[in-house]
Amino acid sequence: MRLLLVKIKRFVVLSATEFKLSLRSFDMVLFGLLMPIAIVIVIGIIYGGKDGGGAEMIGNSFGAYLAIGICAVGLMGLPLTLSDYRQKKILKRLAVTPAHPALLLGVQLFVQALVAIFSALLVTATGVVFYEYAPEGSPVLFFTAYLLVLVSIFSIGLCIASVASDAKKAGLYCSIAYFPMLLLSGTTVPFEAFPPGVQKVAAVLPLSQGIMLLNGISSGDAFTEHIARVIILMAIAGICGVVSVKTFRWDMESA
Repeated sequence: MRLLLVKIKRFVVLSATEFKLSLRSFDMVLFGLLMPIAIVIVIGIIYGGKDGGGAEMIGNSFGAYLAIGICAVGLMGLPLTLSDYRQKKILKRLAVTPAHPALLLGVQLFVQALVAIFSALLVTATGVVFYEYAPEGSPVLFFTAYLLVLVSIFSIGLCIASVASDAKKAGLYCSIAYFPMLLLSGTTVPFEAFPPGVQKVAAVLPLSQGIMLLNGISSGDAFTEHIARVIILMAIAGICGVVSVKTFRWDMESA
């Protein structure tokens, strides 16, 4: 029991430290927290504010705005942080201390998820306060869908951190994964605005599937109406999770 309490204390202390560090990151604050809010406000203004079509437009693409935070944290923050820690031998040093590197890995997953959820709460508050947006679907089902999308995208980020041999390669892989999803999945430009050919290509992106699921559940759809997307996201999480477990290394020499 005492050992368990010690481990919990270490987890809490390290989580608090990592959370503070993540909020001090300019890129994380800009792309993970401020960018989603800015897009919601701009879309609301363009479509006429709360008295025009702004609220309706925000409701139609609500999942996309939440996904911006998931994308930034899962495909940039998580893999780049872990790759940087490995290159700086932080993980290797932890291996010879009571704080095993697995603890830091667990903390990173927990903290990055908190940042993504914090971003989602800010976006929701912006929509509710400024545009009187009110989700129609079940909050429980929506949160379940949100967690599924988060786990799926985070698994891709963890996979990148696992297969990249150094921080430079991790940055390259992150950019290849992050920017196409950010630009083509409907987070910045409404998915319906793309030509049919682009829509077909963009629809295969994991984040596109996640956004369609979130948008559907937020408008009142049942999970059964999106079972194919649920299966796809679960498959991505499973495959990337297995690859991560098989390839993750604590130090550069074994990477």
